[in-house]
Amino acid sequence: MKITVFYDYICPFCYLTATRLDALSREFDLEIDWKGVEIHPEFPPQGKKLSKSIKSLKRVAIIKDTALEEGEGVKLPGFVTNSRLSLEASEFAKTMNRFREFHHGIYEAYFVKGQNIGDMNIILQVGEKASLEKTALEECLKNRTMYDRIEENKKEAGKNSVLGVPTLFLERFPVHGNQSLETLRKLIRRAIEKS
Repeated sequence: MKITVFYDYICPFCYLTATRLDALSREFDLEIDWKGVEIHPEFPPQGKKLSKSIKSLKRVAIIKDTALEEGEGVKLPGFVTNSRLSLEASEFAKTMNRFREFHHGIYEAYFVKGQNIGDMNIILQVGEKASLEKTALEECLKNRTMYDRIEENKKEAGKNSVLGVPTLFLERFPVHGNQSLETLRKLIRRAIEKS
């Protein structure tokens, strides 16, 4: 079954969705097409400290509670950053058949280790751990080789009325926002039965 996922690396719910889909890939024959879209291009690559407003503290509590429900750990880094280069690097990783390793590595860097994934050096470190050739990845990022692919993802998201991430399409059936592992399992099973 084909699933298209619109995601961004600075979204904790996208991280949880990636973890859940990884688990469900062991249960179902899934072909997942990951489409990175930058949800906050205004955030600087050097990072910006999160405010301690009541609204942001409530958001943090919701994210942590959601993750804990299924025993998943999410450590919010306390800052936001620009994800554009990480998204471009993920497209490069696809061309090298190392996407899964890089994808999970970037999420882990940001949401487990609290590293700035807007920093090219961090991206290169994650790339090396994912067995990407450092010089080739660095050249790709400096030359912005994958810039157009992220722009294409953005256009495709617009055409499909994607208003936020994560947004999944189970074949052509849209699923918006964070879903529990069990809910995703039921939706996938139902979609497979209907196809």
